Amino acid sequence: MLDLIAIAYADETVAGQAAGELERCAEELSLDPDATSVVVCERDGGYHLTSSRRPGATAAWSKFWGSLLGVVVNDGDDGEIDPVFRQQVTVALAPGTSILFVAPGQAGREQVVESVSQFGGTVLCCPLADDLYSRYLA
Repeated sequence: MLDLIAIAYADETVAGQAAGELERCAEELSLDPDATSVVVCERDGGYHLTSSRRPGATAAWSKFWGSLLGVVVNDGDDGEIDPVFRQQVTVALAPGTSILFVAPGQAGREQVVESVSQFGGTVLCCPLADDLYSRYLA
């Protein structure tokens, strides 16, 4: 089972900075650089999703992140994402905030969180259903 990490920040820009740090140290963490995304809740309440798309990467991660955001912000009830986690993310995505999402895979939750600890934030974790992961990424 794959973990999903969400690190919530009280500022629109910090999740992007943390994602940049993860990209910088992705190789040493054994982290797929496409396994991160940033959601910004604009001041008007709209959402902006940014995912890392390296040249030659498949669209699988983009589909995964888009689907995940849809489930979280639209309060989807597909049973694949813990409803408590969805609620925590929804509350954290207030206007003017951002969240870094990471599916750490082999990297491990502790290593990922430690590598961006200098940015602060509130760490939320959720195991992902195997079929959600395999539907997009296997």
